[in-house]
Amino acid sequence: MDSKTRTRDTSFFDSPAGTLEGGGGLLVPRLRLLYHIDLERIGAISHPDAALEDGEWLTVGRSAPLFATPSPQDVFRPLSDPIISRTQLRIRWLRDAACFEVEPSSSAKRKLHVPRLDGGTQVAGEEPQGTVRLPAGSCIAIEDRVLLGLEVMSQARSIDEDRLGLVGESEEMWRLRHDIQEVGKFRKPALILGQTGAGKELVASAIHRHGRSAEGPFVAVNCAALPEQLVESMLFGHVRGAFTGADASREGLWRAAHQGTLFLDELCEMPIGIQPKLLRTLQDGLVTAVGQQKSVQVDVRMVAATNRDPKAEIAAGRLRPDLYHRLAAHVVSVPPLNARRLDVPALFLHFLERSKRDHPELEWLWRAGKSWRATIPLSFFVELMRGAWEGNVRELENAAEQTACRNLREGPFQPPGLPQEPARASVPAPVATATPYSVVLPSSTAPNAPPLPSPAQVGEASQRLGIARKTLAKLLDDETLSALFRQADEAGADVVERSGQLRARAAERLHAVLVAHDFNQARVAKALDVSAWTLIRLMQDLGLPRPSDLSLAEIRCALDGTGGDVAKAATRLKVSEHGLKKRLSELDLEGG
Repeated sequence: MDSKTRTRDTSFFDSPAGTLEGGGGLLVPRLRLLYHIDLERIGAISHPDAALEDGEWLTVGRSAPLFATPSPQDVFRPLSDPIISRTQLRIRWLRDAACFEVEPSSSAKRKLHVPRLDGGTQVAGEEPQGTVRLPAGSCIAIEDRVLLGLEVMSQARSIDEDRLGLVGESEEMWRLRHDIQEVGKFRKPALILGQTGAGKELVASAIHRHGRSAEGPFVAVNCAALPEQLVESMLFGHVRGAFTGADASREGLWRAAHQGTLFLDELCEMPIGIQPKLLRTLQDGLVTAVGQQKSVQVDVRMVAATNRDPKAEIAAGRLRPDLYHRLAAHVVSVPPLNARRLDVPALFLHFLERSKRDHPELEWLWRAGKSWRATIPLSFFVELMRGAWEGNVRELENAAEQTACRNLREGPFQPPGLPQEPARASVPAPVATATPYSVVLPSSTAPNAPPLPSPAQVGEASQRLGIARKTLAKLLDDETLSALFRQADEAGADVVERSGQLRARAAERLHAVLVAHDFNQARVAKALDVSAWTLIRLMQDLGLPRPSDLSLAEIRCALDGTGGDVAKAATRLKVSEHGLKKRLSELDLEGG
């Protein structure tokens, strides 16, 4: 890869974790402190002058190398832990082999071990007795005192570089920062893509702060929360008397964002009927309030976001292609949390420190830096990095909040329940072929057993559907998943078509599970081993509504098409008959 940051791939989902695309350029190896007894040291990166150059050994111990947290005020300091030997291990980067070589010191007091972050068992030979080779993205632990991340970057990063308010030192986060800075230079609309909870609004805010509209207002709205009957009024405003209940005029969100940025989150939840007017305003900057003929000129930079594949939404008829192409002048992809696992410890502490500001009694967790006695164990941070994190950064923030709640009184440390990344096999992959985030699939020995999907296919399906692998396995069994990919390959289907086929089959299967459990969401969530919130999100993503999501127009259309038969209308709408009747009652309608 070039030493210059590469241009982002604008595909909907990012590459698997731990990979750097490109070739030919010199990568910059470095160490990151993923755990230290002194919690304030977590997230620190090694000094740029540390001799991790090709083939040169770097000695790691109590006094060297130097690390600093990403802050202009901080200084570079050694590990300093008195329990660690002065010469604990040696590390070097092998450019041709594209891996790190680690060698324990025979005189070291503390043993080393190599944690696995893929949810499986630890790498065979947990205590390296001799020299071992580890790929970038691996970790090496000095007993229970220090955890080092081994990583490579496309270019050296300074401690005092602007982080744009985003936490994380991974290559993916630096690519995201680069995109934000580049997009901020322009005025055209931007589209942010990423999974639920990945931090899309934070990215939109950063684009605003580092753009030409920074002095103006930043107005954010969740399209999914807009009442369908009032969407036009809320966006474009209305004049008094424009409709029943319009007792006063309202300027609308477009005008409120004048000379600033309007952020539309969950874009694909925007009703299809309002999208043409949204497109017209994007094109000419003219806002026409409901009930008014005269238009008003506004100067607004539009930023939109979605957790869905826009091209699949276009194919499904939920997003106008002309609106998509207007918004996609600049596309920014936000990496999921499990694509940057080495960022998890520092991000978790960032949220925990925010809780400490409101609850000073949590200060005891940070006293370890003075006593050299751990308050939070190293193993807890390993489990954090192993987590599935279906809800991404938002779910990690919840875990930090739960941790704060459980530890308001001093010790022993009480961890929250953490999401687990399921292993697909009980036997770990050999060290020579394992990657830090690989999922190992069992090989079938039965002569007539159906072919299993490859790890790449499982990963692609999981990412394109936006669900964890364990949930994917319950919706689409190996035989079905393998057949889908085989049929798509034989038909020469492109990425969008394949994504649509996966989504359609998953929706079909989820609907069958709902029917089998009489649409009882609690039982369905239990059957799929997901939280109630994850089930709701999954239903929304796959186009399966809850009765409370149904609009008046949708229900009337279904009833008209079935001659007023509520049972048939419920089948058409893919909801339970009982739920539809309850929704009819809420809307003061009667079914025939």
